[in-house]
Amino acid sequence: MSTGERTGATAGATVGLTDSVTTSVMRLSIRMRLTLWNASVLALVLGAFALAGWATLTTTLQLHTDAAVRESARVVAGAIRAERAAAYARGDVEAVRGETEQAVLRELRVGDLEVFIADEGTQLMAARQPGPSRTTINTIDEAVLLPDEVRTLLRDVVQTRAAEVADERQVAVGTIRLRGVKWRAGVTRLAPMAQDPGEPPLLVAVLHSLEADRLLLRAVRNTLLLAIPLALLASVITGYALARRSLAPLDAMTTRTASITAANLSDRLQVVNPHDELGRLAHIVNGLLGRVGDAFSTQRQFVADASHELRTPIAIIRGEADVTLRRSTRDEAEYREALQVIQQESVRLSRIVDDLFLLARVDAGSPIGEHREVAIAELVATAARSVRSLAESRGVTLQLNETAATDGLRMHGDSVLLHRLMLNLLDNALKHAPTSSTVRVRVDVTDQLVQIDVEDEGSGVPSALRDRVFERFVHGASSRLASDENGHGSGGAGLGLAIAQAIAHAHGGHIALHPSTELTSGACFRVSLPRSASASGELA
Repeated sequence: MSTGERTGATAGATVGLTDSVTTSVMRLSIRMRLTLWNASVLALVLGAFALAGWATLTTTLQLHTDAAVRESARVVAGAIRAERAAAYARGDVEAVRGETEQAVLRELRVGDLEVFIADEGTQLMAARQPGPSRTTINTIDEAVLLPDEVRTLLRDVVQTRAAEVADERQVAVGTIRLRGVKWRAGVTRLAPMAQDPGEPPLLVAVLHSLEADRLLLRAVRNTLLLAIPLALLASVITGYALARRSLAPLDAMTTRTASITAANLSDRLQVVNPHDELGRLAHIVNGLLGRVGDAFSTQRQFVADASHELRTPIAIIRGEADVTLRRSTRDEAEYREALQVIQQESVRLSRIVDDLFLLARVDAGSPIGEHREVAIAELVATAARSVRSLAESRGVTLQLNETAATDGLRMHGDSVLLHRLMLNLLDNALKHAPTSSTVRVRVDVTDQLVQIDVEDEGSGVPSALRDRVFERFVHGASSRLASDENGHGSGGAGLGLAIAQAIAHAHGGHIALHPSTELTSGACFRVSLPRSASASGELA
């Protein structure tokens, strides 16, 4: 296998392992993941704290030990120099060598430190070695040998580190192993006195055992090794219990949500605390259920109303066909009358189906027209001419008012849909306008909008229907009662205003029900469309 193949295989194995770990983690419950994340973060914090504490304690102990041996070496050297000066002052020159060092070690209290005094030839002059029960002063006469480890340290200081210990103010510090125990040693050099310049310099070595520090560090280490796992175990248990208790409302919400079906959409989730995250989630889910319930009710009502509206023309067509076929022979006039009724109801049925299809496309967000330039004033005038004969047949005057600013005004939109919008509004006004009344159409323009008002002198929109006037299958009282001369309903399916509003929305505008500006009664529907309107996502 080549290097590239081995690298690719290794990378593939790593990616596979990562995906496997990620999949395993995702299969865990939220409470378990929260518990593991909490324990992981706590483990990192405790580990970092333990390492930092261990490093700090180790450094502090070493600094304290180094300071102790340095200070003790300076004190011993200074005491020897002072004792020598006093002996020279008394004239006791013969007793200076050896006895001076012994006297200093007898009188100084340096705790559990061991002190060795030797010349540069590593000849031991005096030593102090604390025992279990008393302090023993060893002298030259007692033939105490200088430990090899100390001798080696002194030789190293004399040979390689002499510059560090030019006098007793400077102390060289190092670590040696003596009698199976590590010691921290401080060595300083005591220069000859001015009264006897030929006297060889002395080396003062002060040793501090590191055994107590080692035992302390071991105790701290054992404590950390025991305390950290116990703390993690307690964190896992406590974290799991807290996560389970905190997520208990989520389990209840899950169970409750799973039990909600189309038959009980009115049920809601219980909001225990509206101020926390789960309370806000329950509030949002309740809002969603409310919107779903409203949409479901609207859809159910839509289907019921559509079925009702479709059933009427179908029933008429079927009735006319049954009546016509009941007799074996009929004259041509009767057949023509029956076919005429069937044709009228077929046209009405086709119009309802087309309207439902258009609204279905609007609900689905599908494009419902083509985006082109439209001469709005000409379009309104064309729509008014289209219904003028209908207005005359009902004894209603149609009045069109245009301002000079609308001459040649063009906007972007679908001319077929906008023409249908105007026809729906005019048809609605004519249905509610009493005989010998006037339906007024005004076109005006502002800096941003094109406004078209359609007013009638009818009874107006009942207050109970004002908020629902643009909903589907909503009929006014007069349209419910309207009928043509043959007894067939002419009030429409209640989709005209809903379709007009959908077309206005598709052009980035809207239709609003306004109080009539000139009449004491009646209704005024105002269409507001942007002058440079681009489609709101529903025009192709």
